[in-house]
Amino acid sequence: MLGVTVTPRRPGFAFDDLARGGPRAWHPAGLGPTAFLEALSAMAPVVESFFIDDTRRLLPRVADQAVRLEGEAFLRQEAAHASMHAAFNRLLVRQGVPVEAVAHSVRQWLAVVDWTSSDVRSAVAMAGEHFLGEAGGAFLARPALLAGVDPEIARLFRWHGYEEVEHKAVLFDLFHAARGRGLYSYAVRVAGLWIAVLLLAIALPSASYRILASAGAAHDRRAWWGLVRFVCARGGILWGSWRAVGAYHRLDFHPWRYRDDRRLLAELRDSIVDPAWEVSARPTVAEKR
Repeated sequence: MLGVTVTPRRPGFAFDDLARGGPRAWHPAGLGPTAFLEALSAMAPVVESFFIDDTRRLLPRVADQAVRLEGEAFLRQEAAHASMHAAFNRLLVRQGVPVEAVAHSVRQWLAVVDWTSSDVRSAVAMAGEHFLGEAGGAFLARPALLAGVDPEIARLFRWHGYEEVEHKAVLFDLFHAARGRGLYSYAVRVAGLWIAVLLLAIALPSASYRILASAGAAHDRRAWWGLVRFVCARGGILWGSWRAVGAYHRLDFHPWRYRDDRRLLAELRDSIVDPAWEVSARPTVAEKR
């Protein structure tokens, strides 16, 4: 869309050296932001799997070859996200972070969506990608969010954010290529948005609480205040997110028309993306068959 190519990449992050010890609060702003970022990572493999499953359901219903190719590249990006966060999560587990408990809780909440129709499930996934695109853009446009964080961890979140922006319209395009742009698809899209908002409003605080509790800070006001500021204050990850929610209700909404991030991606590409990652992500002869 708009000349933005969804490009599969396979980074090689090295987290082993980080396992040698260090402060429990590895974010300079304290345990609150640390717990929130750890919650995002713990949730990532489960959420990415949810998006992958929905994309595979949609692809056979899409005739447009360009949109299909976009969807196939999206699948490979999402698989890489799940894999890289799984590697980081193994480090978190060794540090006592309840990654599996968080993941299990997220699976239970997402299972609720499976009781809905296939279209509503797609709409929830589509809205989820809209929010992730906004969060990814925040990591790119607000460098203070990750300032002082270990370079390898910061690069993980910045690379993930970069690709979330890059592919933010894929599920949107797939859904509308399959279901059209009529009143039915609009109504389902908005319903999916509010289900996604509800799930996020439950899952993110719950996951953060589990992680803070594991660090003995479940009732630490300073930690919670740091988390709230990191997420909601001016310049936070979700600062301005209600504008994104409002824009999503427009009949003519499209992720790239709402926010054109092409210049941001172009400016940051060389500092975030290693060209070798794209080479390593190319399918082998066996995969092509």
